[in-house]
Amino acid sequence: MNLKQLQYFLKLAETEHYRKAAEALYITEPSLNRAIRDMEKELGIQLFEKRGRNIYLNKYGHLFLPYVKRSLQELGRGVDLMKAYTRPDQGKITLGFIYTMGYTMVPEMITQFQAAEGNGGITFDFHQGTTAALIKELKEEEIDVALCSSVENEPDVVFYPIAEENLVVAVPKGHPLSNRGSVSLKELEPYPFIAFGKNSGLSDIIQGLLEQADVHLKVACHVEEDNAMAGFVAAGYGVAILPDFYTLQYYNLDRIPIADSFERRYLIFWPLLRQSQVLPVVERFRNFLLSRWQRGAI
Repeated sequence: MNLKQLQYFLKLAETEHYRKAAEALYITEPSLNRAIRDMEKELGIQLFEKRGRNIYLNKYGHLFLPYVKRSLQELGRGVDLMKAYTRPDQGKITLGFIYTMGYTMVPEMITQFQAAEGNGGITFDFHQGTTAALIKELKEEEIDVALCSSVENEPDVVFYPIAEENLVVAVPKGHPLSNRGSVSLKELEPYPFIAFGKNSGLSDIIQGLLEQADVHLKVACHVEEDNAMAGFVAAGYGVAILPDFYTLQYYNLDRIPIADSFERRYLIFWPLLRQSQVLPVVERFRNFLLSRWQRGAI
């Protein structure tokens, strides 16, 4: 049984007249007759009865009719949904991002994007997580877009830079380094260090900075999430290197610029799966972010 047979059955059930149904379907009466006979043969039961020169839907046809209607309605909704996904100005994007981006960066991005001409019909759902968790969700198609750190050993993923955040040293209030205008990473060696866990994309980035500066720190603990790290610093558990995100100012800690001359920015990336299909609405969002990145607006 195929889609055309279901459509033919529905039209014939509505008209109970072969000629009228055939005309409405733009097919010949013999073609319609053959399609209905084939359907009845497949079902093993008659759906229509003859009454003189006319036909009518019998009790089995009436039993079958609501299922055909619901099936075609559901299929129609599915077709409409797929068509909507092909439009660049309409649809829903499921966006995943690392924790530090949720304070101001992502809300500002989304507000500006939706305010731009032609983007009012695009909506979002949001996920937050570590870089490792977001890459996993991206591969499993649980999210459409991820904004996170770049990671190694991901041959199926291409990482495009999209934004940046500054890295700072965080120390508890009253710490010996608190009043410094800047601090070198070497000066952190005497103090317990709170490090990002392996699931954070920042872990490898900060380790690379420490190796570049030939610095060896005493790791007190590993933490996955930025706010938790700030809380441990404020409690005096140790010092940390982390992005200078907005809510750091509300913790009982001091943020100190890094004095070392090498790169002190933390790049945010848009990872894209190789061989993946990018929907027009997602491509529109990416082009918006890339344009802002190139203008230095992020």
